Amino acid sequence: MMEKTVLNHLETERQRLLKKRQLLVDDFAKAAGGNRPKRLSQLFIKIQQTNNFLESLGQIEADAQAANAAGPRRYAVSSLFLHESFRKLTADQDEQFFFITGAEVNGVLVLDQWAEFAHQRRSRLGVVADMPSTHRLLIKLEQFGHKFLAHFHSHPGNGADSTRPSGTDEGFQKRLESAGHLAVMAVFSRDGFVRLVRLDRNFAVEIYGEGVERHAENVYRLTNLD
Repeated sequence: MMEKTVLNHLETERQRLLKKRQLLVDDFAKAAGGNRPKRLSQLFIKIQQTNNFLESLGQIEADAQAANAAGPRRYAVSSLFLHESFRKLTADQDEQFFFITGAEVNGVLVLDQWAEFAHQRRSRLGVVADMPSTHRLLIKLEQFGHKFLAHFHSHPGNGADSTRPSGTDEGFQKRLESAGHLAVMAVFSRDGFVRLVRLDRNFAVEIYGEGVERHAENVYRLTNLD
């Protein structure tokens, strides 16, 4: 089911906008009684903008409910792309992080293209994105009609347990899901384990090709590593 926090967030924002609109309407009535045409014009524009925001919220909720009714989000990724992503993510000792985009085919989101951006800093314990660079990347994806489908990053350590999301990872994913983003998170260990995560658990991943073994639910091990 669609995560309740998404609906709660939409309802909280709706109530805020409704209160704001009521205050604007009250001010409009007072301005009308005081024969203040310039103030009336300003308030009318603000009321229109608030109504537009409310309509947008309604559309977002309708889209989210439609997506939820259609069942879990479906992702597909090739074993070769996972291997190549692993090599990029573990090319040195510091953590690495990038976005993923791709096509949508018959409702399946195909993870097959890196969308990289600059970082402020990288270390063995974490990576910090350069915000202007990420914003430019997201604008570029929008211009080309591409969606932000996933974010891949590496963790220090070996084994499946080292792929468990940190609090920072979960916080980022929660913000994405609360905003209605499609993105799934993938965390890679240094020895070839990869965990795919959505906090709403409303997703399914299909991996094409050889060289990947299922280890646990949504956790895989890359085999035949060089």
